[in-house]
Amino acid sequence: MAPEQEGTAPTVDTVIFDLDGVLLRGDAFGLFLRRVAFAGARLPLAVVLLVLLAPMMIIPASRVRAARWMSRIGLWGCGAEQLRAELGRFGTDLGAEPGRVIAPALAMIRTHLAAGDRVVVATACEHTLARAVLDVIGLAEVELVASHINGPRLIVHNHGATKMVQLAAHQVTPPWRVAYSDSLSDLPILAAAEQAVLVNANARQVARARQVLGARLTTVTWTAG
Repeated sequence: MAPEQEGTAPTVDTVIFDLDGVLLRGDAFGLFLRRVAFAGARLPLAVVLLVLLAPMMIIPASRVRAARWMSRIGLWGCGAEQLRAELGRFGTDLGAEPGRVIAPALAMIRTHLAAGDRVVVATACEHTLARAVLDVIGLAEVELVASHINGPRLIVHNHGATKMVQLAAHQVTPPWRVAYSDSLSDLPILAAAEQAVLVNANARQVARARQVLGARLTTVTWTAG
């Protein structure tokens, strides 16, 4: 069972994993937009949107809003059932794509499962897409808390502090033994863990996380393959 802070007896058996950047290389839903939603005749529209939204993407506080606009416009005109089917197919293909899954993360999840831990993937990725990825890589038993859409409309954006709310709604409550993420937007989740693991972080991210998490912070470098 790993990793644990030396000298501390774990009190819970829940382990939280992010998806994008931790278990999966890249942004799964962003890849769906680029490869499916904005493919073919919609490609020029995507280029125009990228130009118009570029100033917002530069400002961290505005990136989520810009991404929402890209998503809504890219999915405009798609029925809920059609979109769900396309997301499921894409997720299955993405999970089977060579080099897409980050092998050390997958191995760590399997280690936790073998130890009897409750493993939950908490992600901003859309639920149907994320579920298809997890299923195809052999993690059908892993719980998932994700974003939800209805056609082009975003119902729940499971990002930042919202993840804590959504986890609680799914009866996943802190403290948890370990949390793994590559993003500082997950600091609330990392702070609720006995051990926080920051994946593939740069020096600035580590320094900021260390201010909040102190000695509970562990850093790892995981690569795909």
